[in-house]
Amino acid sequence: MNVVTFYIVRHGETLLNILGKLQGWSDSPLTTKGKREAESQAAGLQNINFLSAYSSDSGRAVDTANIILSMNRSKRITLKQDARLREWCFGSLEATSNQDFIKILSAEFGTGFSMTELNSHLLEIPNIVIRADKSKWAEKFDEIANRVNNVLTDIALEATEAGGGNILIVTHAFLIKTIIYLYAPNRMNEVEKIRNASVTKIIYANRSFEVGKINDIHYLEREEILSSSK
Repeated sequence: MNVVTFYIVRHGETLLNILGKLQGWSDSPLTTKGKREAESQAAGLQNINFLSAYSSDSGRAVDTANIILSMNRSKRITLKQDARLREWCFGSLEATSNQDFIKILSAEFGTGFSMTELNSHLLEIPNIVIRADKSKWAEKFDEIANRVNNVLTDIALEATEAGGGNILIVTHAFLIKTIIYLYAPNRMNEVEKIRNASVTKIIYANRSFEVGKINDIHYLEREEILSSSK
């Protein structure tokens, strides 16, 4: 049986992350900390023999992926960019402050709604964004789910034909939550937030996807321990 293992990494911290702003199809550069996070994850993954590597076409994901690949000890592989791995599109709400975004959601769900409740309302949020979006660019949940399922299936089938192996994917927080919902909806509340540069592992075998460890940050934690001891 040919098994395909996806190492799905969220990009490192960005400028819009530290400014507390919504970041979908809009982009901003990795911060110094974000680059260090990517380097820490790269150190942890350096002995993983990747068959291929993919990222969204957003600069923050591309830069994170290239840092990881630059330290990998397997054969040199070329990063492939795929727009289907982009974050959700928030339309005219792009770069809105997280606080204002919560106010928009609270108007629909009631006062007291917080970022911690996003997981349980994941399917409903795109419809709220669409109603608030003046650009008409925002995506429906089904559109997001279809594009990410299609790209993962395409990659998995190609890798299976090659005999299976490990695949690196660098993408975004809401998209990773969408993946978890698609393949393990009962595990949505295991993690409140997908951390920058964390790894979520997905296994493809027998024509189906299975979610492994979610939000693995032990490489980052090790780096934080080493830094604090200096």
